[in-house]
Amino acid sequence: MGLAETLEACRALHQTFPKLIDQEVEFIKSEQIKLVGGDVPPLCFEIAARVTVPSVAVTNFTWDIIYRAYLREYPDFLPIVEEIEGCYRKAGLALTLPYPCDMNSFPRREPIPWVARVSSLSKEQARAKFKLPASATIILLSFGGLGLERLPWEKLRRLGDFFFIATGKTDISDDNLLVLPDEQRQYEDLVRAVDVIVTKPGYGIVADAIAHQLPMLYTDRGEFPEYPRLVEALRDCATAEFIPQNELLSGNIAPYLQMLLDKPPNWPAVALNGAEVAAEKILELLESTR
Repeated sequence: MGLAETLEACRALHQTFPKLIDQEVEFIKSEQIKLVGGDVPPLCFEIAARVTVPSVAVTNFTWDIIYRAYLREYPDFLPIVEEIEGCYRKAGLALTLPYPCDMNSFPRREPIPWVARVSSLSKEQARAKFKLPASATIILLSFGGLGLERLPWEKLRRLGDFFFIATGKTDISDDNLLVLPDEQRQYEDLVRAVDVIVTKPGYGIVADAIAHQLPMLYTDRGEFPEYPRLVEALRDCATAEFIPQNELLSGNIAPYLQMLLDKPPNWPAVALNGAEVAAEKILELLESTR
């Protein structure tokens, strides 16, 4: 993570806040918008407060918590953290996803179930959609388009017991390796098609794995405050195994994949209707303000 660069980018963004507020306030008024929802850009709650329309956050972390973790090394984050906290305090309601970070910046909080994308396809249909081998053990490398070039493609190519698939800008279609374009409108179908996912945990991919009962081999994300909560979710709600980054990047992935595949399944019943619950709560809030 580039913390110094992040700090400078945050400073530059926050300097534009007065202009952004004016623009967005005018837009909300001109379009007669009745409610603002965010995941979770702090300024949207400040803007909603300026025009006295209700606002709703839907999230599992907040940016003040993320940046506060780096204050010891970069104390100049403090004014940014304080400004972010001030914006979040103006949110009307925070709908908190499972395994959230500290949400105390929001004055009113209500938990909701997992919000997850669920494929409507069978595994056979999903494999046919992406022209994947019908009987192979398929491994999805999911890194959000980041760091894909660091993976040891030549070593992965030698692991003939597995078929690897990823999305990204690298153009690979050779033997047991396939890279599809980044733009996958129904990524959940790709998740349905595979047997294992290898990733750095983020909320979306963890929810995808739980929703499709897809075993996950995960590596670390560095000092990122959301990470321990997602690892806890994986331990409780999924079949998962950890691989150190140096092992992943060196190509020594086969023993960890086998360890994961040999694990007893751990898929407790988990509610996945967070989107419906969130929609109901947002509509209730909208009705109460009329």
